[in-house]
Amino acid sequence: MDIHFIRSKIWSEFSLGLNHPHMSHLTPKFVALFLASALFTGKASAQSTTPEAVVDDFVKAWNSHDVKGFDRLFTENAIWVPVAEVRVVGHADVVKGFEDIYNTCAKKTTITAKDTKVQLVRPDVAVILFHAKYVQDGKEVPVLDRAMILVVVKGADGWKIAAGQLTKQHEGA
Repeated sequence: MDIHFIRSKIWSEFSLGLNHPHMSHLTPKFVALFLASALFTGKASAQSTTPEAVVDDFVKAWNSHDVKGFDRLFTENAIWVPVAEVRVVGHADVVKGFEDIYNTCAKKTTITAKDTKVQLVRPDVAVILFHAKYVQDGKEVPVLDRAMILVVVKGADGWKIAAGQLTKQHEGA
């Protein structure tokens, strides 16, 4: 199988996608509003100064579709688990995954972070839990929720994601 097809399919699990049954009514006008809102969202800063800032920078990068924002967020040996069956290893491949979905299904999506919890494991390592909520027309879509877990590490250039996993809500939620 073509690796780009596989990567696109896997990463599309994280995105809203127009094929979701609750989103099938999207019109071109609504899609244009999503794209316009992304243009006015700030870009991620060069450094995340706190573990909490990593979540803010992740959301900013997602909403502005700024692949460079994701480039700044991950360590060189980062691990990303977009679905249970896949583990993406390495900075370049993780960032490439975000780039791939921005060229397909995720280019029309925005998210918010809710229920963020940070637990310091050591002064330079933290575990972060939050929910990535999808936004449509300025309102959260209740049936689309992703639980996120990040392991972030503090280095000379700020806090970065060393590992991350998202979990889809169970069917029927």
